[in-house]
Amino acid sequence: MLGHCMSMPRMARQHRAGGYTIIELMLTLAVLGVIASFAAPSFLNTIRINRIVTDNNEFVTALTLARSEAIKRGGRVTLCRSSDQATCTGGGWETGWIVFTDPANFGAVDPGEEVLRTWEAASQGTTIRADGGVTGWVSFVASGETRAAGANIGTFRVCGSNADINQAREIRVGLIGYAATSKGTAACP
Repeated sequence: MLGHCMSMPRMARQHRAGGYTIIELMLTLAVLGVIASFAAPSFLNTIRINRIVTDNNEFVTALTLARSEAIKRGGRVTLCRSSDQATCTGGGWETGWIVFTDPANFGAVDPGEEVLRTWEAASQGTTIRADGGVTGWVSFVASGETRAAGANIGTFRVCGSNADINQAREIRVGLIGYAATSKGTAACP
């Protein structure tokens, strides 16, 4: 049988180059653009919320440090706003703050008083406002109780740039020195 020896005709093979066509690429980019347009606002909101929470937590840390150092050292320790991280200066609390020993009881860093820790400015767009007796400084005494300028209690409001009251934080400093944070109760500036 001759058919055995004869080779079968070869089928033509088509080779496609690896990669994508320009149409496939453009379609993929269009789909990614639509997805990104939905995700970006949500992502930006998440970033703003995280900044508020971080700044709030840093401020509570400063209050807690001041109180614990007053108890540990057996004397007054003060937290004040400070844009230069060395002295108690004006401006809002968001410009920075410091914790220092304050045996002179003046709410200002005097010669010989030790600055225990400094914090630089809060995140861009964050505001920290205070009312009551804590507009410029708050002190803690050896018992851990609060002493403030003009009153024994005060409230700090930590707000983001979008001024959304639902994301704002309120830190209430009580007479016994504890700082309690609540969400969404503070009016933002």
